[in-house]
Amino acid sequence: MTDEREQLRQQMLQPLLTSLHSTGVSETAIPGVRLFRSDAPTSATPTIYEPTLCLLLQGSKQLLLGDELLHYKQLQYLLVPVMLPVSGKIVKASSTTPYVGLSIGLDQQDLTDLVIDLGDRVPHQSTTPRGISVGDAEPALLSVFQRILQLLQQPQDISVLLPLLRRELLYRLLLGPVGSHLREFTLLDSQANRISKVIELLRERYTQPLRIKELADAAHMSESALFQSFKAVTSMSPLQFQKQLRLNEARRIMLYEGLEASTASYRVGYESPSQFSREYNRLFGAPPKADVSRFRQAL
Repeated sequence: MTDEREQLRQQMLQPLLTSLHSTGVSETAIPGVRLFRSDAPTSATPTIYEPTLCLLLQGSKQLLLGDELLHYKQLQYLLVPVMLPVSGKIVKASSTTPYVGLSIGLDQQDLTDLVIDLGDRVPHQSTTPRGISVGDAEPALLSVFQRILQLLQQPQDISVLLPLLRRELLYRLLLGPVGSHLREFTLLDSQANRISKVIELLRERYTQPLRIKELADAAHMSESALFQSFKAVTSMSPLQFQKQLRLNEARRIMLYEGLEASTASYRVGYESPSQFSREYNRLFGAPPKADVSRFRQAL
């Protein structure tokens, strides 16, 4: 099995090494599919993960979710079924052996439909799952990734084959070790599904003052149950989650809209620019102006 996995890895990696010349994230002609490459290790960078499935073909990375550290290496997948703020650091990469991988966006409705179709074939889980997981990619799953990447050479087939391949990808995940994990996020009466709804509310209202009772009422949970389940899924409290959403959005505003730090801080819901600057420095490792300048120089 190891030889088969390595053969599939090489079949995906070699064409990407030829086509991916620049460091960073590259969009592709395949909707929802992105490629990434780095020729050197990086410092820890906070970011927001949308629901996604990633596959690492070469290199390794560390991810920090709240206070939980995860390690992610070649031939492993990273599954994120809900939006999450995380901090990531590439730890193994060089110009001769770059960090290379791909990501595919997850569609919640497609996932729910397939869970219904599969019924009891999907394993059950009694505890609230974490909102992120890392696992070894088996040959059947790697084969689907490979066929998706082959569509880059056959763009005329994308519209017909991509929906089928995306469904097969979800099928392999649901019947594999993380099947019960994924299933919990689709069940209307599960704690994981309720927390996913709370996360959507936080996304929509991140500029507004946090009102725990409103979130608990919307999720049909007690406030204590909300705190406990939210921590189980995200490794942080709702307030910490909202803070990271605000700070990441403020950084985006300063980088791409050219706004000053004080203006960006008010835009994302802060009332005190000095508090914003302190919390920004704590998350990104530098004050807003210095961080934005450093980021632009790296582009």
